[in-house]
Amino acid sequence: MRLALLLAAVALAGAAASVAHAEARPLTASDRALLARAATYEEQIGELVARRLTGHVVSVRCGSIGESDPRVLGVTPFGSTGPVDYFLMRPAECTYLAWFRQAPARWDPRTCAAEDCSRVASIAMSLAVVAHESYHILGYRNEAQVECYGLQSVWFVANKLGASIAEGQALATFYATRMYPTRRTTTPRYWSAECRDGGKYDLRRSLARWPS
Repeated sequence: MRLALLLAAVALAGAAASVAHAEARPLTASDRALLARAATYEEQIGELVARRLTGHVVSVRCGSIGESDPRVLGVTPFGSTGPVDYFLMRPAECTYLAWFRQAPARWDPRTCAAEDCSRVASIAMSLAVVAHESYHILGYRNEAQVECYGLQSVWFVANKLGASIAEGQALATFYATRMYPTRRTTTPRYWSAECRDGGKYDLRRSLARWPS
């Protein structure tokens, strides 16, 4: 039953074909309004992980991301000299991050209860969005490359939010094997044949474990 629910969740995630990307645009009035206020609890969670992943002082805000396409879940604006020091996510992604931090083990794809398994894909996607946007903050623009780097950092995001390393690796594997392959047909700009163990985008070629 758990596997059936997980597969159903993946099918819905694939149909949504959610993406996150870097956009070459200046700071907008909407961005300024979001950045002018104090970070919410949910946003602080995103900032905690992004700062540890990038080593930069990063601001994260949840709200209007300036995109009408509902599939776009996060945006990192790029100025004339490179990425800015913040990224934006849709509010739902921040909610999922908060849910995860409150009870990481609840969303373990290996052991989730029937009522929670249907949300695991959404939880995994929120972890991937934070990782994806963090690599944009580091200056990477190629979406296939950034998505692959983010995929390999899902375990790190999960661990920093309280999950055991084993659970983080399980979520990373879930994303890599169940969710990422759908990008090949739904969002090909975010997929690469080099996103694999030993491929060009493998961040840890000396390690046998993929993707973490």
